[in-house]
Amino acid sequence: MPDASTDRDVLITAGRALGRIDLYGSRGLTLLSLDEIEAMALALVILGLVAIPPHQITPPERLIVERI
Repeated sequence: MPDASTDRDVLITAGRALGRIDLYGSRGLTLLSLDEIEAMALALVILGLVAIPPHQITPPERLIVERI
């Protein structure tokens, strides 16, 4: 994703990627570009999902935080 993307741009790209997955199922996952995968990850950040490090055994108490 370009650095100048707005939250709306990111969410639109993520939504289109999700639409492709919805339409094609597992095959849709293999059709996604790196930009679309990045947009889906950024959408989770925009929506407040907390990142959990891969080796952290116990997830944090709060998985969603409000944006400032």
